[in-house]
Amino acid sequence: MLIARLVKVSDLDRLFKLTKTGGRGLTTMPKSKEELADRIKWSIKSAASSKKSPNHDSYLFVLENGKKLVGMSAIYTSVSREKPSVFFKRKIIQMYSHSLKMRKSFEALQLSFIKNPYTELGTLFMNPNARGIGGGKLLSFARFLYMSNNLNRFDKEVVVEIRGYKNAKGVTPFWDKFSSKFFDLNFFDADNSSYIDNHFIGECVPSFPLILDFLPREVSRYCGKPHTTSKLALSLLNSQGFKSNGMVDVLDGGPCLSSKLSKIKVIQNKNQFKVKIGRVNSDQDLSFAFNNSLVDFWATRLFVERISNKEVLIDRKDARHLGLKEGDSINLSH
Repeated sequence: MLIARLVKVSDLDRLFKLTKTGGRGLTTMPKSKEELADRIKWSIKSAASSKKSPNHDSYLFVLENGKKLVGMSAIYTSVSREKPSVFFKRKIIQMYSHSLKMRKSFEALQLSFIKNPYTELGTLFMNPNARGIGGGKLLSFARFLYMSNNLNRFDKEVVVEIRGYKNAKGVTPFWDKFSSKFFDLNFFDADNSSYIDNHFIGECVPSFPLILDFLPREVSRYCGKPHTTSKLALSLLNSQGFKSNGMVDVLDGGPCLSSKLSKIKVIQNKNQFKVKIGRVNSDQDLSFAFNNSLVDFWATRLFVERISNKEVLIDRKDARHLGLKEGDSINLSH
């Protein structure tokens, strides 16, 4: 059974091993075991906090398949509260000549600083050897399910940055043909620096509009285009109501999506039931099942049979694995 849950201190060694399978592209996770231990502690502290509003929290989730950790994802709150987040905003510039009675439109990129705090979804990663087992959707949606247990802990706006396109040779065209010209850094150094503090971007990139038609063709072609491995994540987010907000990453040109927290579909579809235990056939609905805990949260996908508006039948084997008893409460969504 695949289970997505909050990280524990005892996960350190297995999680560190998992991060190593991500290579240099996994820029949102610490590179040393000591820093990773601090990240785990941050998540545990955030989950146990008595505060009822966003407070620069981080919640780190792992995907467990038996005794193996095969994936991770995270939530970050209060992003941009202290320092604004920096993006390129795609915009249309209209030019009109009264004397020639001629109108021209140009698409441009312009630095945009987001100052209103938001909650960000990030660090979605699956071990390459574990892809295709159905865990990606659970790992991604577990974050929404967790947020539904206490909406007040999270900002009203939820934002996701999707990784930008990279070709078969490992080259990021948006960076190679455009963004790299503003920095005396290679892509990975710039990406790592932006994760720690992206304030330097506003210092190095001009604030005036940069017209795409005047730039190399690759810039326009790959602006807002996701990495091949991110297409599924993009599709899943779209299915939940996330839409492009017109922003793209300054470094790799990846698209940026957003949604109101209360409008996320899997949150809207949440219902609570009392557990009945028996035999459930696999032709029943496959639902997201999760508990109410903020500290010991877990989520999985189960075949369930809805007995009534208040009761749901769960298979004995699944109930035993999850430690559920008759009469326990469980949340379901789809």
